[in-house]
Amino acid sequence: MSHPAPPPPHIPQPSVPPPHMPPPGPPGPSGPYAYAPPPYAYAPPPLPGPPPELVAPLGRRFLAKLVDGLVMAAIVAGITVPCSIHLDTDPEGVTEGLAITGIVFSLLFAFLLYDPVLTSTGGTVGKRLCGLKVARIETGGQVGFGAALGRHLMAGLINNAMCVPLAYLWCTWDKPFHQGLHDKIVRTVVVRTR
Repeated sequence: MSHPAPPPPHIPQPSVPPPHMPPPGPPGPSGPYAYAPPPYAYAPPPLPGPPPELVAPLGRRFLAKLVDGLVMAAIVAGITVPCSIHLDTDPEGVTEGLAITGIVFSLLFAFLLYDPVLTSTGGTVGKRLCGLKVARIETGGQVGFGAALGRHLMAGLINNAMCVPLAYLWCTWDKPFHQGLHDKIVRTVVVRTR
């Protein structure tokens, strides 16, 4: 009597998923059937603005503001002191109107026009000396006079309304572009030029 031949040894076959099932992959976060984002998920778009290495450091910004303050004080003193002396020496008041006009003009120029005019043409004296400029956050392009004036007026309005320089202090904790509150309002950023 002959015995049947022994069955061939069992060789494991690679498992092939049925056509309607995805191929097996590494287990997900908490098991083989846990949800994981699809591999084609996209990252959120980057924020508009300059690369981090071009954002102006706070020390340079402070120094530029200090230099600009000294320049504005020199402008005001250079015009108002001679006008004031002239007011005291003219007892008849013939040129009083001219002297007062000179004082008003110097204050107007220093506090209203100095920053916007120079910002819209490349930068104030302090910013140029410190290698900084104000730029549009979306494009990095030059800021026009209207935006520069709005930026300056917003800084003055916010700082005077809060009785602290909040518009300027804002840049110490703002991330990632160190924008002042006035920069955020008119969508500008201070960047390095060198």
